Amino acid sequence: MKNPAQGLALPVHKMAEKRRAIGISQAELARRCGVTRQFMNLMESGRVLPNVQVALKLAVELGSSVEELFGGRETEVVEEVPVRLPAENMPAATRINLAWLARRWVGHRADTVASLGGGFHEADALLVETGAGWRARVGRGKALADMEHNVAVAGCDPALALLAAARIGAGLPGRCFWVNCGSGRALELLAGGWVHVAGLHSGDGREEENLREVARLDPEGRWQVVRFTRWEQGWMMRPGVGKNFGGVSHLGSGKLRLANREPGSGSRSWIDGQLRAMGLAGPVVPGYGREFESHWECARALLRGEADVATGPRAVAEVAGLEFVPTGEVAFDLVVPRALLALPRVAALLDGMRARRLRGEIESLPGYRAGQAGSLVDRG
Repeated sequence: MKNPAQGLALPVHKMAEKRRAIGISQAELARRCGVTRQFMNLMESGRVLPNVQVALKLAVELGSSVEELFGGRETEVVEEVPVRLPAENMPAATRINLAWLARRWVGHRADTVASLGGGFHEADALLVETGAGWRARVGRGKALADMEHNVAVAGCDPALALLAAARIGAGLPGRCFWVNCGSGRALELLAGGWVHVAGLHSGDGREEENLREVARLDPEGRWQVVRFTRWEQGWMMRPGVGKNFGGVSHLGSGKLRLANREPGSGSRSWIDGQLRAMGLAGPVVPGYGREFESHWECARALLRGEADVATGPRAVAEVAGLEFVPTGEVAFDLVVPRALLALPRVAALLDGMRARRLRGEIESLPGYRAGQAGSLVDRG
């Protein structure tokens, strides 16, 4: 008997969208059709074709026909799905990364001022504006069935770039991508269901303060805290400034320009706390109102001569060729909703953090420690 799927292409959005429309999981559809979940994912991502029995079962379960599901070869399928955006200032044609959270697609800007220091990176889709709202047009050669397993990680630690780039969970569909933002914003995104994982560090950098902040935002205990990195924090200064810098008290002299971080970030909280302790109001410090969204942006402002001093990790200061005066160590932890811990790619991410290779990569950065990365924290 001829296989009804032979000679046909596999427009993956038809299978995945029909499955989601009737409200069944990939695993359940696989069970009904007598195949593994892995094979079902391969079919949805266009990497394999089913045999005749599976093709017919799929058509019955999805209330469709084989021809409708698998389409024809001549037409190149462009996948588009409705998408929700955590930021409303994205223009059409913005490159975005996609994540499937709370039964909806969410899109995060792939290219930001905070991320472009290392050039452009992979993106999943382009943003398309329609009369009915925003849609994501998936890039060529990409499949929504894979992106359904993407993991979005938000936070400000530059080492998150290593976590996102690591080949963790080889063979699993989807990937990990980094949303570069301050701790306050990362936790807002997590609470709103916009990311899977959020990173935070408190103003004074202590582990106990991280736990207190999580307890304040999540009194029901739905979030799991996971150790990630410890880094040496301090004052970054443009060359030549260090010999004249005596700490936060010098910011009140009006002679030094600050490259400040955005409200809600751990570094901003630390700066504000230091100024309060000295009896200084923020507006008296030159540059206090000029805010940057990452440690790298602050470092660039110093290199361009637009500011004299900023707070940040030793690793960033040394790479940028800036002077550095240490002030202590920062504990940077990750927060994951317990309900998401069983997702294959989230579980793989936690396992990958415990691997010697990734820990060694992180600890090659000046001032970094990662010996506890991936450890689950008892919130008491």
